Amino acid sequence: MTQHRPTTLMTGATGFLGQYVLKELMQRGRRVVALLRSPLQDSRHRLAGMMRPLGIEINDYITTGQLLLREGALPESLPDGEWGPTDDILACAASLQLFSNGNGEPYKTNVEGTRTLLEWADRHHVTRMHSVSTAYVCGTHTNVIREVFHTRPPSFQTEYEETKWVAEEMLAQWAGDNGNVLTVMRPSFIIGDSNTGYTTQFGGFYQFARVLNLMRSEFGESSNGDIAHIPHRIPGRPDIQIQNLVPVDYAARMIAEIILDPACHGQIYHLTDPNPPTWAVFKTYLEQYFRITGGQFVDSDTLPPDKTMAESLLFEKYDLLLPRLHHQPHFDESNTRRLRESLGIKYPAFTQERMALMLDYAASQRWGQGAARRHARSVHTPG
Repeated sequence: MTQHRPTTLMTGATGFLGQYVLKELMQRGRRVVALLRSPLQDSRHRLAGMMRPLGIEINDYITTGQLLLREGALPESLPDGEWGPTDDILACAASLQLFSNGNGEPYKTNVEGTRTLLEWADRHHVTRMHSVSTAYVCGTHTNVIREVFHTRPPSFQTEYEETKWVAEEMLAQWAGDNGNVLTVMRPSFIIGDSNTGYTTQFGGFYQFARVLNLMRSEFGESSNGDIAHIPHRIPGRPDIQIQNLVPVDYAARMIAEIILDPACHGQIYHLTDPNPPTWAVFKTYLEQYFRITGGQFVDSDTLPPDKTMAESLLFEKYDLLLPRLHHQPHFDESNTRRLRESLGIKYPAFTQERMALMLDYAASQRWGQGAARRHARSVHTPG
C-alpha cells in the first residue's frame, strides 16, 4: 500500500507572498497541489519563471510528485480532487484591488472565492483551513489590535479590507459550526526579501520612494551627488510609527512553520513588525538614501492648500495614502512572538541598511514599471 503523503491544496501560488510560501513548503517536503489559471501550460510556464529567482526549479518537484499543478480559479471552478485525500487548504489567493471599479473585485475573489473554497472543503471532507488575511481587517479600530476575530469596525479604509473582514467572518462560522480547525495569518504590508531586496510588488512603500526619487531628479540641483535641499511639508507627526511593513521571506517562513506544526493550528497570528520605526526615523532613512533635505512635518490631517511644485509632485498620489498614514494601529503579536521565540527566529528589523537594500533592488527594476505589466493579470497575495 502506498503511504499517504500529507497534502495541502493551495490557492495564490503565483502571488508574491504565495511564491515564497510555496518555496518554504516544498523545501520542507510538503506535497502541494497548486491551483493555477487556465490554460494550465501557460500558468505553469509563468510559475516556473516566478520561482526561478527564488532558487526553485518547479520541474524537479513536479517530477517527484511533490508539486501537482491543477487548473482552478476562484470563484468560478475548482478541480475534483482526483489526487487523493487533502489534509488541509491554504487560502493564499486574494484580489489586492483597494476599491471596486465595475469588475466585481475585490468582492469576487475575496468573498465569493472564500465561499467556493469552503464548499469545496465540505464536499471533500477537509477539516483544516489556513487562511492568509490582512492585519488591517481591524478597519478604523484604534485600540491595540489583538489576535482575535474583530467585531465589525465603524468603517474601513478600503473595500479590500472590508472584503477580507467578511471572508474571516465566513471562515470563523465554518469552523465554529462544524468543529473544523481554522488558522488565520494576518500579514501587514508586504515588502521585499530582507536578505536580497527582491520583490515583484511595487506599491505602497515603493510608490512613495519612487516619488521621492522623481522629486530629487526634478528639483534637486545636479552637483556631483551633493545633498539637495528641497523644502516640502509632510502631513503627520514625527513621533508616530509608520505603516507596518513586513519582509516577504519572514512572513512566508512563519506561515510555513504554522502550517506544518499542528500544535499551531486554530489560532490567529499577526505577521507584523513588532517595533516599526517612527516617521522621524523613516524620514531620516529616506533623506539619507536620496540625499535630500528640506522636509518638515506639519501636524495636519489634510494636504497643504498652497502646495509648491515639489509638494504637488510628492502629493500627487499622497492623498490616496493619507488616511492610511494617519491610521496607525498597534498590533499585538503575542501568538507570533511565542512561536518566533520557540523557533529561534529573529525578526528582520527595518534598518537603514535594509531600506537601502530594498530601494536598490526597486531602482534596478525601474520601480516595477515592467513588473506591473507582467503581473497585471495575476491574482496576488496580501501586501
